[in-house]
Amino acid sequence: MKISIAQDSEISIVAQIIRDAFREYDGKLDPPSGALSETEDGIRAKLDGRGYAVLVRNEEVPVGTALFYKESETVMYIGRVSVLPSCRGQGVGRKMMHYIEDLAVREGCLKVRVGARLSLPDNIEMYSKMGYDIVEKRDYPEQTDSWYVMVKELSEFNRREDG
Repeated sequence: MKISIAQDSEISIVAQIIRDAFREYDGKLDPPSGALSETEDGIRAKLDGRGYAVLVRNEEVPVGTALFYKESETVMYIGRVSVLPSCRGQGVGRKMMHYIEDLAVREGCLKVRVGARLSLPDNIEMYSKMGYDIVEKRDYPEQTDSWYVMVKELSEFNRREDG
């Protein structure tokens, strides 16, 4: 597996992986995930010179991606964590998160933040196993679903406790 920062010319691949990874939730989440309509332009607007996307390749085939940016001087936000369904359970998401956490430490961040929908408990479990703690519960305006804000404290000693 190879993980790297996506080049501008690869943003279309990033958008496609996000849509493909979330396709299984089409019609199942209320409100629907915005990931299903993610576009190149939308990603560029989200990153807007302040963030990046990573691409994970397995034998040169793109299989995962995530977006990230510094929310503040000490907090890195990670979103749109996406792994193609056929590649789940192989450690792609975990390795991608570690890669971004390492970048966050090098950028002077003390914490990493993610959001996880309550209707997707496997994501909450994965983040929990990686050392992320639930710090807040937020509701969608429609009151049909909620999500957890999850945070992991970073340091040279604890960022890899989960192996």
